[in-house]
Amino acid sequence: MMEMERCWIFALVFALLCGCGKSARMEHPEDPQGRYHEQIAVAMRLLEQKEDWADRAEWEVSKTGDGWEVIAWRVERPDRKGPERYLPWGYSIIDLDSRMVAVHYHRKG
Repeated sequence: MMEMERCWIFALVFALLCGCGKSARMEHPEDPQGRYHEQIAVAMRLLEQKEDWADRAEWEVSKTGDGWEVIAWRVERPDRKGPERYLPWGYSIIDLDSRMVAVHYHRKG
């Protein structure tokens, strides 16, 4: 019985460690004037209120069932390319509803 509990605890800890944070950093940012310009503009206004690094954010946007998830990646290494520009924990997530209203803000790092 004790061995079975130990296995479950190990499995739970492993799952939590693997599931924490984003699994991959963004490869190519969205153009703030491109196809998701409305979503990025709304997210930028909120990011400017919450963070001091909004001027160096790069954006990742994805459609959710009832709105949008906009991720602002904090550029820490501007001299590098792709995901090397960001730290794994250097981002904020802004959830927008279908009316482009920010409904949730979550900071990582």
